[in-house]
Amino acid sequence: MNSLQRLICVGLLVALLQGGATSAVPDEEYAARRAKVLQLLDSTGAMLLGSADFKVRSNDVAYRFRQDNNLLYLTGIEEPGVFLLLSLRDLSVDGSVTKALLFAPKDAVSRFKPSFALRGTLVLESTRLQEILAVLLPGIRTLYLSTPDIRFLNDWVNERAMFLDRDVRKELENRFPCLKVKSPGTLLGGLRGVKSEAEVELICDAIRMTGDGLRKAMEQCKPGMYEYELQAAIEYEMIRQGSVSPAYPSIVGSGTNSLIPHYDDNHRKMEEGDLVVMDVGAEYENYSADVTRTIPVSGRFTPEQLKMYLAVLKAQNEVIAAIRPGLPWSELDRVAKKVLADEGFPGYLNHGVSHHLGLDTHDAGPWDTLRVGMVITVEPGVYVSVKDTVLSVGYRGHGIRIEDDVLVTEKGAKVLSEAIPRSPDDIEALMKK
Repeated sequence: MNSLQRLICVGLLVALLQGGATSAVPDEEYAARRAKVLQLLDSTGAMLLGSADFKVRSNDVAYRFRQDNNLLYLTGIEEPGVFLLLSLRDLSVDGSVTKALLFAPKDAVSRFKPSFALRGTLVLESTRLQEILAVLLPGIRTLYLSTPDIRFLNDWVNERAMFLDRDVRKELENRFPCLKVKSPGTLLGGLRGVKSEAEVELICDAIRMTGDGLRKAMEQCKPGMYEYELQAAIEYEMIRQGSVSPAYPSIVGSGTNSLIPHYDDNHRKMEEGDLVVMDVGAEYENYSADVTRTIPVSGRFTPEQLKMYLAVLKAQNEVIAAIRPGLPWSELDRVAKKVLADEGFPGYLNHGVSHHLGLDTHDAGPWDTLRVGMVITVEPGVYVSVKDTVLSVGYRGHGIRIEDDVLVTEKGAKVLSEAIPRSPDDIEALMKK
């Protein structure tokens, strides 16, 4: 274990000891979210969300627990063995009538009951779930069901894929012929796509940690280093500040690896003249950041690299300027591609320029028009293949992506990650240090 790896381990231990399980989102907000779901259900609809479970690999070593985001969004609970049932039909249980039931392990019921009962959600032991479902489901026509964890198994013995969601759905619909089982995303996407003030604050915390990590990488980057050394510098800084882990596998792609949007091997030795794309994000209190910066390994952009970079930066700035409530999502891609074409790079952007950001890095949300409160990414790029025959040699083999996290406001857009060096001059000045 090298020194950087030891530092990361120490930072992770500190984060685990200091980071409590108490969410920064108030209990009242979770209760309001459950109430909104009930407003969206019809008289014959219900929603059942199940907790994630510990994921185990060989020799019974458990990975860090990470709650199912739909259940987390409605309860704030970060423990396994929990289920949430919402029904517009009254549920009569032990002399009480409710529309919301939380099922928890026996040793957790007493902890959850005071807060949830105060806000209209009855808490029962998990062993009673089947009892309640047996009474409820015969009168339900639509069940929004979440079955987290492993979504499918690759049954290589029989050469087929086994989709557990599909199998659960079929079993329920066979038992209750009038029942239609759907994904909860069709209801929750519209709610999760618009962030509260508390959610935006958590995303900003994750962005701040990510930005500090990127600054460290810019300061340390030089020819002869390996991609994983920049990854270690970024992730150490994020973990040191309280992030339990990256929100997704860090992408540190130099040279021709910069052409691969989701490259994450991070083992190449960086050379003079390379660009390196760093697409990284901290996860903090379950909320994600997602920021990309592209820097010259030598500390200065070549003329061709600078022209590419400025074209991407202009495309990003014009997309951000176009953001406003009611704008169709498709306009974001259209604006970016038009700017890049006008700047001499038509057809060199091979991915979408935006997605929702929140509990998931690619978060749930509606995809029709932008709405006030959405947090989205803006990430145009230019990728010129080594085999390209249109642009001159100085452009070939280089990929550039610039990504920032943006809040949609009533007046337009607020760039939440604007403090992270983005202009070529700022990047070169920081690297010169």
